[in-house]
Amino acid sequence: MSFLVSAFSLAIMVVGALGLASPDALMSFVRRWQTPSGIWVAAAFRVTFGIALWLAAPASRVPLVLQILGAVSITSGIALPLLGLSRFAAIVSWWERRSAAFKRLWAGVAFAFGGFLLWSVIV
Repeated sequence: MSFLVSAFSLAIMVVGALGLASPDALMSFVRRWQTPSGIWVAAAFRVTFGIALWLAAPASRVPLVLQILGAVSITSGIALPLLGLSRFAAIVSWWERRSAAFKRLWAGVAFAFGGFLLWSVIV
């Protein structure tokens, strides 16, 4: 499972780097998920990521943190389709109205989070 968590971590870092380099490109990427099938694929990714975090936790550097993050990811993956496409679109619209600096700040957080996850499973 550490391999799968590492892959997800690298993907999170790539998305974070994209947002740091170009907030508009990040928003374009996010808008592509604004479809009924996109919501379901994103939900499946979150649940899969959560299970991988949970299963990789015992062998990681921070097992309790990964278990908590795994539970949060699974819960958010289950909740995402319940949120619905119109609410998801409203959230994306809210993010689009934020400044480039705000988006870059959160992209930096995503990049750092991916790095933390990668560090935690590379033992």
